[in-house]
Amino acid sequence: MNIHPTKTEIKFENEQPIWQILSAAVKETLGRFNAVPSIDFDTEGMPDIPAFDAAPTSGVRPPSTSYDPSYNPFNVSSVPPSQYSPSSYNKKQHTEWEPLFQGLEKNSMPAWNMPSSPVPEESWSEPEQEPSEPTLYDEHPDENVAEKSAQHYQYKGSYILTSVKSGLMIIDQQRAHVRILYDKYMSQIANRRNVSQRMLFPDMVHFSPAEVPVLEEIMDDLTALGFELSNLGGGSYAINGIPAGIEGLNPETLVTNMVQTAIEKGCKVKEEVQSMLALSLAKAAAIVPGQVLTNEEMNNLVDELFAVSTPNYTPDGKVVLSVLKEDDLEKLFK
Repeated sequence: MNIHPTKTEIKFENEQPIWQILSAAVKETLGRFNAVPSIDFDTEGMPDIPAFDAAPTSGVRPPSTSYDPSYNPFNVSSVPPSQYSPSSYNKKQHTEWEPLFQGLEKNSMPAWNMPSSPVPEESWSEPEQEPSEPTLYDEHPDENVAEKSAQHYQYKGSYILTSVKSGLMIIDQQRAHVRILYDKYMSQIANRRNVSQRMLFPDMVHFSPAEVPVLEEIMDDLTALGFELSNLGGGSYAINGIPAGIEGLNPETLVTNMVQTAIEKGCKVKEEVQSMLALSLAKAAAIVPGQVLTNEEMNNLVDELFAVSTPNYTPDGKVVLSVLKEDDLEKLFK
């Protein structure tokens, strides 16, 4: 605090906190001892609104309605009974479903092998459900084992075990993911339909004079994969976007490694360069060994694996899956 003898104003160093403390103390003191008069809500000038009177007001009549007491909404005498009769509807449905059951009983046909002849359009409507009527799947259970099971098991966070028709299939989950991502990236390069995710803060990457020509040569393929790079001059580039689905990876390291791989491989054929770039990105983005997956994630991974052209091997020739034959499995316990 600084007080000058010729001034009537006192300057505090921390005037804002002191003002808040003094203001709060004065308000509390005045409020505690009722030094400030209470608020008086003056009714002068307010509109006079009378209270609601439940008694009926003279001159006001309640509304009245008129209706036909003989009207019955369920009376369908004017409609031909052949159209809406429940008995005729049920009879029609049974007539159309019975040939299906008869065909199944005679030929022992599985439930999904439906007749080749088209079903009449009149039977497209949903039939009435009757508790006593059996269904196709209840009458004839599947006798053939499906190609793969919907229930999978994970071993040490690296392998997926699933039951197939010929035995037990063991899948390397990392290699399977590499195979899936490789085909996905190759499709993006071929169709030039990249899915890029813009970065909020672009990363900076610098290349040597020997690396810049290689980067410019593969720039179109990097763009097709989802990378967005802008040349800042002097060998510096800004990474403005990355492929969707590789969140958590270092974009600078990815681009640098792909350029280094292109230099080491020295591929001159464009298809080989594209394959190399797609494989490099797939290996970087694939799940790592030890990552625990849920049954739904394993099921999606297996479905996507069998949807690719070559599910048995990775693009660089490594084995993705192996099947332990049922006979070999039984020999282990003999």
